[in-house]
Amino acid sequence: MNTQRQDDSADRRDVGTRVGIWELAPGIERANFYALLGTAFFSIGLLTLVGNLRPYLFNSMLDIPDDIQGRVSASMDVVSEIPALLLSGLIGAASDRLGRRLIYGMGFAILAIGYALFPFASFDWTLYAMIFITACGASLIAAMLSAVIADYPQETSRGKLVGICFFLNGLGVASLVGLASQLPKIFLAEGMTPLEAGRAAYWSVAVLCLVPMVIVLRGLARRAPGQLEQREPLLATLRVGISAARDLRVRLAYASATVSRASLSIISAFFFLWMVQVGKDQGMSPAEAMQRSGGIFVVIQITATLWAVTVISFIDRLDRVLFMAIASALACFGYVWFGLQDDPFQPAMYVAAVFLGVGEMSGILASQALVGQVAPVRGRGAVIGVFTLCFAGFGRTGRTRARPWRRDRRVHAL
Repeated sequence: MNTQRQDDSADRRDVGTRVGIWELAPGIERANFYALLGTAFFSIGLLTLVGNLRPYLFNSMLDIPDDIQGRVSASMDVVSEIPALLLSGLIGAASDRLGRRLIYGMGFAILAIGYALFPFASFDWTLYAMIFITACGASLIAAMLSAVIADYPQETSRGKLVGICFFLNGLGVASLVGLASQLPKIFLAEGMTPLEAGRAAYWSVAVLCLVPMVIVLRGLARRAPGQLEQREPLLATLRVGISAARDLRVRLAYASATVSRASLSIISAFFFLWMVQVGKDQGMSPAEAMQRSGGIFVVIQITATLWAVTVISFIDRLDRVLFMAIASALACFGYVWFGLQDDPFQPAMYVAAVFLGVGEMSGILASQALVGQVAPVRGRGAVIGVFTLCFAGFGRTGRTRARPWRRDRRVHAL
């Protein structure tokens, strides 16, 4: 009898837990699943705020001249890619040895430190030092989010888990950006100076970073499925991710990361700079322009969020490569329409924002679903790390994007 019970228990562990429509990998419990959902809500939103707060930083805290803001922003983006280039592959390999939970929690801690120190930056090397610190935290968070999403589902539920996580990503981005874009104006209404209001906004975000850090450390699984039993040398683990590129589908997943990074970089950084510059040309204050920009940004993210829910219903029935092709076409259409808008404060901008939201989320879902499918269980963190490393490929284009943006910031910002 005892032997039969032990066999039944072992069978349940092999099958894995089921939560609603999601079938989880063996060893992943309900609490781990819910912790992932909570963390997904905060992860991308907190990373996005680095770029979203930048226009207020430039205009009300550092007084950077309008005609060089595009160049400065592009230079900051280049600096922000350095940690990804240096660390991403090693981060994934390290998480295969140490566990996802520790690396993920470190990412939020470093991000909180970066936000807390940002208000002390000046228009000199300290500005780039602050962006470097936040980028280190962002690299850890981005790599671990992808790795945990790849770890937790069984193959039959992979697309559904990617969909719900990025639904929560979109909901978190819309909520956090909607809140953060209001913070300077709220603090100004309390009688603070523009500099004090900016500091209070950054410090509020720093405190917010501690919430997902606690969720990660207390809720995620101690060991990932397929985590290496023996602690092999770090570079040997990293070679797993590099050698996996012999598979054509893995190479496609790595290439798709560049497109996903482009989407996040353009929308989080240059979108708000463009909107604030046009708002200033129309007589708005930076705080007012940020507030109006936040409304359009929220439309983008709400659309992306609803689209993620829609994709859940069919993504696991589609070939991942076919879905990647469809997603790329949707993203291309959305960005072309968005970039052709002359005045970003006209009602037509909201229609363009809807299509941009669909395109943005399609590309992200396609790349995440594909890499989760093709990454081997053993050394999966290393593969995800190389995938995250490929995100940094877009950073080099920042300097070329800045030049046309400076020539006509009102029309050709995107």
